[in-house]
Amino acid sequence: MKKICTIFFLLISSVTNAQSSSANLLELDPNIIAAANCNGALFAVSMVNFENGILNEERARVMLRTTTLAFWLTATKHQNVQHLAEYANDYDEFFSDSYESTYDDLIDGNYTWDSQAEVDVCTARIFDPLTSVTAQDMQRSGVQDYFQFSAAVAAEADKRFDYILKLMEAMQ
Repeated sequence: MKKICTIFFLLISSVTNAQSSSANLLELDPNIIAAANCNGALFAVSMVNFENGILNEERARVMLRTTTLAFWLTATKHQNVQHLAEYANDYDEFFSDSYESTYDDLIDGNYTWDSQAEVDVCTARIFDPLTSVTAQDMQRSGVQDYFQFSAAVAAEADKRFDYILKLMEAMQ
């Protein structure tokens, strides 16, 4: 199962935006990198909890929707949509690396209280964009309708989640 999720996220990172994959790390926004890392770690914890029966499918799905929305709200608060489209693959690599590292630590028994403290910081970080994004932040970044944006993010998160479920089912 670990390899399935890792392969899935590597595939996603390679096809998200064919024009991206910048070699210039200095073009990336540190706030968005941090958000991508948090999103990956939180989703890994959620998926392990789902696999172990701690979270049911709907709650795991909600976690992915919420962390994904928080990531995009953070991203649009710091950069415009053009920047995000141009560097989508680069940011997705940070998400994938964080997901894989956290998932592996959980599965391999290397997840520690320090790891949990990092995830707790990420949990706290996702609440800021969810509760403080302004209409001006959204408009400045090129997003005109928050509700349409939120629905689109949720739909994409659900597609990812559904695909993971299909992979899990195929591997049984």
